[in-house]
Amino acid sequence: MKSVKTVHFTIKVDGELPDVPVKDADGDLTSAGDSKGTAKVTFGGQLLSVEYVLTGGNLHFKGPTGGFTKLPAAFAGQVYDPSAILNPDKGVAKVLSSAKDAKTKSSGDVSVVEATVPKDVAAGLVPGISADVKSTFSVGSDNKLKSALFELPGGQKVDIGLTDFDKPVTVTAPA
Repeated sequence: MKSVKTVHFTIKVDGELPDVPVKDADGDLTSAGDSKGTAKVTFGGQLLSVEYVLTGGNLHFKGPTGGFTKLPAAFAGQVYDPSAILNPDKGVAKVLSSAKDAKTKSSGDVSVVEATVPKDVAAGLVPGISADVKSTFSVGSDNKLKSALFELPGGQKVDIGLTDFDKPVTVTAPA
């Protein structure tokens, strides 16, 4: 996974995570940290659908009121920073290499692996995780992660899906 340059991702959150207002997201991502897509986020007690572009050190987002608003990219970390997914120091590559007590449940075209991910590693990918998490990974015959399901001790679940590895992705700031 460290060699992956681009990916399409989906994120679905079941339950409330104190540090992650995202309920679901769908987008494209580059290993340089550029990303574009859509998300549903809880803001002010309401669920909002937003479109976003993260590039050039800036986060551009468009909510229900119309045009894009430009903010420093650091703001993305307060909502959810998708660039963490391909970051070799805290993303899926780190999560997979740090998983403990791994047990393969099936194999073939896709291997399903159950493991425990240490809280400090899991929190790099999903902020707000404060305990080791039971995880289920689906890994393709190409050794690329297809999905990761994190089951938190409080009953919350975070499901991350990955497809379209290394397909061309262009992320440009909105005009």
